[in-house]
Amino acid sequence: MAAEYQNISSGDMESFMVHIGFQQANPGHPCKETVYEAPYGDGFRIRVYSTIVRGSGRDAGGDAIRVCCVNENNDLFHSTKRVHRTQNWRRNLLNRIDSIHTDIPKPTECTCGNGILLPKRGRNGVFLGCSDYPNCRITRNVEVAQ
Repeated sequence: MAAEYQNISSGDMESFMVHIGFQQANPGHPCKETVYEAPYGDGFRIRVYSTIVRGSGRDAGGDAIRVCCVNENNDLFHSTKRVHRTQNWRRNLLNRIDSIHTDIPKPTECTCGNGILLPKRGRNGVFLGCSDYPNCRITRNVEVAQ
């Protein structure tokens, strides 16, 4: 059985986001979405992008809520699967936010000073590599839960 679309008002979204510790934010780039964010680690933020603006969202299937983690330069560190506007949107949104806390290492700035260490997958498995690659070739090993 397909999940049923639910209209989410901007008031519902705002109330929920404030309740879980997020504040409306300026993403630092042109954006027609409402953006909420909360601090994560040293110099990083978890962002929630929502097309719920001016009272409500788009028609069913026309949008979703996105969750990602960025540094202070707005470089993307990690993003999750979209949250569809179904009856369980609040629980699903919390699950996506929690996945950033549990599934990825805390983001850290690279010692080169120009990038962040991002999870990468190579022929020998998962590692952390600088986002300024190929200018910076610094890497670190990372253990991943099986």
